[in-house]
Amino acid sequence: MIFPGLIMLIVMVVLIGVGIGAGLFACAIAAGMVMLGVVSSSVALGFFTKRPATAMRALLLQCGVLAGIPAGAVTAWVGRTVLEKVDESWMIAVYGGVGGAFAGALLALMLDFILRRTHAWVEERLKQRPVAD
Repeated sequence: MIFPGLIMLIVMVVLIGVGIGAGLFACAIAAGMVMLGVVSSSVALGFFTKRPATAMRALLLQCGVLAGIPAGAVTAWVGRTVLEKVDESWMIAVYGGVGGAFAGALLALMLDFILRRTHAWVEERLKQRPVAD
């Protein structure tokens, strides 16, 4: 009887630890975005244009570029056999970072396009539905 309870206690402690770790990771990412000015610049852009969609687009674009730079650098470093012409190893990371930033920006713009189209479609569907009194 004590054995299943002990297993459930261990599972519970592990899950709580994973939750705390994920929360700390999310807080670190949010703090980094605040330090880099991503959140404040998006909010300021939303206030200046008086359109929340513009602020969301700016946030998506900045997050895509920031996520794409290290992803591209690591990908280029792993695939450095393709870039055999480059002698300096640090240039591989620069080329990968530029490629990753471009890919992140494209991904953010595609996500923005999908969200806009989905919003327009849902809005149109809700307009067609008759309102019941």
